Amino acid sequence: MTQPYDVFLSFTWSDITEVLRLERALKAAGLRVFRDSEEIRPFDGITEGLDAALATSKVLLAFYSRRFPTRYACQWELTSAFIAAQALGDPRQRVLVVNPEHDGDHIAPVELQDAAYVSAPHDDRGRARIAERVAEVVRAAGTPLGAARSTAPLLPRLLRPRRFVGRYRQLWAIHTALYTRELPPAMPRTSTALAVVRGFAGLGKTSLAEQYAFLFRDAFPGGVRWLSLFGHDDPAGALGRFDAQVRGIATELGADVTDLPPDQVRALVARRVEAEQLWILDDVPSGLSREELDDLVMPTSLIRTVVTTRTGNPAWPAPTVDLGGLSEDEGSVLYTEIVGSADPGELAAVRRLVERSGGHPTVLVSVLNSLRARRGAADAPAIDLLARAKGDVVDVLRDEVGRCTETAQRVLRVAAALSAAPVSSALVQRVLDGENVAAAVEQLTDRGLLTHLGTDWDVHALVRETVRLDDDLTRRAASAVLELSPETRYVHQHAAALAEHGCVPPGDRSRLLRAGLDWFRHQGDVVAARAAADRILTLAGTLAADRIAAAAVLVEAGDFARAAEVCQPLVNAAGHDGFRARLTAARALDQLGQYADADELWPHGVPDDLPAKESSEARVFLAVAERLRGRFREALELLEPADPDARARLELARLRIITGDIKEARVIAEAIIREHDTPDHERHPLRLEAIGVHAEAEMTLELTELKVHDEDWDALEAHLRAARESLAGLLGADSPLTLAAGVRCARTSVTRGRPKRALREFADLDPAVRKVFGEHHPLYHWSRYSTGQAHAQLKQYAEVIGILRPLLESQRKSIGPHHPDTMMTQLDLGIALVLTGHKAEAVPLVVEAEQRISESLGLRSDLRTRAWVTRALMNLPQFLWQVFPYLDDLFGKKKPEQD
Repeated sequence: MTQPYDVFLSFTWSDITEVLRLERALKAAGLRVFRDSEEIRPFDGITEGLDAALATSKVLLAFYSRRFPTRYACQWELTSAFIAAQALGDPRQRVLVVNPEHDGDHIAPVELQDAAYVSAPHDDRGRARIAERVAEVVRAAGTPLGAARSTAPLLPRLLRPRRFVGRYRQLWAIHTALYTRELPPAMPRTSTALAVVRGFAGLGKTSLAEQYAFLFRDAFPGGVRWLSLFGHDDPAGALGRFDAQVRGIATELGADVTDLPPDQVRALVARRVEAEQLWILDDVPSGLSREELDDLVMPTSLIRTVVTTRTGNPAWPAPTVDLGGLSEDEGSVLYTEIVGSADPGELAAVRRLVERSGGHPTVLVSVLNSLRARRGAADAPAIDLLARAKGDVVDVLRDEVGRCTETAQRVLRVAAALSAAPVSSALVQRVLDGENVAAAVEQLTDRGLLTHLGTDWDVHALVRETVRLDDDLTRRAASAVLELSPETRYVHQHAAALAEHGCVPPGDRSRLLRAGLDWFRHQGDVVAARAAADRILTLAGTLAADRIAAAAVLVEAGDFARAAEVCQPLVNAAGHDGFRARLTAARALDQLGQYADADELWPHGVPDDLPAKESSEARVFLAVAERLRGRFREALELLEPADPDARARLELARLRIITGDIKEARVIAEAIIREHDTPDHERHPLRLEAIGVHAEAEMTLELTELKVHDEDWDALEAHLRAARESLAGLLGADSPLTLAAGVRCARTSVTRGRPKRALREFADLDPAVRKVFGEHHPLYHWSRYSTGQAHAQLKQYAEVIGILRPLLESQRKSIGPHHPDTMMTQLDLGIALVLTGHKAEAVPLVVEAEQRISESLGLRSDLRTRAWVTRALMNLPQFLWQVFPYLDDLFGKKKPEQD
């Protein structure tokens, strides 16, 4: 068992002489001191004895010379002590520094750049004073530092970190930025635990983030998450990749996130976090807005986020750690570790190379790896080779790649054709069948041109940009990716990248993009699926089936006009393609209110050999079309009451509302809500849609029931409005789907007897609804009808007539005189006419509406009851109308409230 110590003495062996003198002074003061007797080289493991000695010490005393932060063991000791001390309180009460330099600019973290350090002593008296101060701190500390060890498993990419030297100040700058909320009062603070690492290509942003995650892992007991966004190669797809990876984390946590939109998946994952985590978001596109960056920050204080980016955005509200080239000292250390020489002449040549190349890590590592491979050969001396080395990164990499075997170069060409995502050896072996890929990968690894990430490997962006592409290899890579399972990691990123190469046949390019579209659609990621659809539609020579699938995504995203335009040329195609094109185009035209045009395209049935899931979806679409045209019995015949599909059941519930079976509609909607009533599905789209259908049932006027079902009404309205906000964030405020949700929300104000609020909401909505849908669309009709109801609740019957009279004419032309929506408008117009003294004009309208409703709807229909009551009122004198107790009910007010 390790004996306890008072002081752990941390130092670099270049300072051993002065450190030994300081150790004697500490011992003379009665302190038990641990000093490691063996030098630990960079990239060597930390011994168990060293770990135990630090944990049982009360104080760490660092002899912090300029060489101190360049040594890995010193970094580990100071970092471990600081994290352990931070868990106990103020780390400056446990971590002390002796500074032998003339200033403190080299000391990190910044928390130690004040009274926490003392200057180096010049004699025994000075050393004794330091020992006395250390003894005071030891007595105040009382207990050992202990070990703040994270038990979370290390990521594969951190198990074999890149060769890394120096940059200790930047590592601590990241940590300080992430913990500014916990800093002493004198330190500047930020509101979010977010740090941005910024630097040009190849400067080591990813390596720095990896080293921080590895060295500071004990500060994050919940573990480290690494999300690669590949934002420089594909900025438009970065947010979609982030959402896909968060969705994968949710699945890993055991959550069912099928069809959940991205913001709800992020919220779900955030709720599942129980201990502090570090999230690295690598290669974030610099063009993101402040609001888009905010979407990348998980909504929990338990996650601290590091972002790497090339240039960043000044508007980002986060501390920035700027990364430059390596210093001459760091370059010298790198040379010694790679080449194994500390020859003064060679180190001087290295310093000149550092100056010539700007300390670019990629240049230095490539040159030094090449020098190590050639060392001992009959070449020029190392000093001459270093003097002749080029300082431009592209030239250096091109020379280095040119010295590799042909197979190794072909491996790089395959990787360059793929995305920036990690590459598997199995995929490259498929492309280079029969070649020794393993030996080539080993050579590339030795030369620093390739880095292992567990079972995959990574090629730096600069290396990929240097390599010349090979059209034949690119086409073979595309074929290999198409053979992979959709569940294969990174397959969709590679597919999207390969689809951008013109040498890939158009059919294969279309199939590559289609794979991504189907995947994102299955994941419920509307934004990513829409991006894939846009790419398919801008690609020449795509297959008809892929264009139709892209159009279906446009319908789901609310771009109805473009969806119809895409499908129109394909409606006469043979087989299933023609059926799908007609179905998708008709759906889009219906949503645009162009029923006559859609009628020419709607299929008369579903092919028997259509896949089961697709067949069920098609029947639902056909039922919706029948409902929109007022043919409710025909719609019901298309649906099976026992169909387990939630969308089919929701459509059935809507039809039950119209045909008067309000209770069954509620039962169906409530069952779907219960099925998704879990923390994971709190805002699942199907649940939100079911809440909307349930709300429609509640808002339906039921004179036969004569009571209001308003349990949890506030929560219901809040859910509806939250759904609208989600759609606005996902698709935009003027998206057709967002506008439809907005009209539904405004309708709740009418139902709840808040006519003034309803009028304000409809006044805001109407211009956008009219612009997007046109004046003959049912949604615009519904908005105008509801506006008339709000005026009626305020007894403004002249305004009601001014709205409903032109609305009735528009509905008769667009959806026909027999449609229930037309009849509702006709009934309400008749009531308003009676109340303004125009009974003679009102009676024919009401009688005609009542007769048509009786013909098209059953006796149980709520609309049938309204029509019967309204016609009966026609026989009463006008003055009795004003005292009729259910007049507000006729105009939609079920729950009178203060406006």
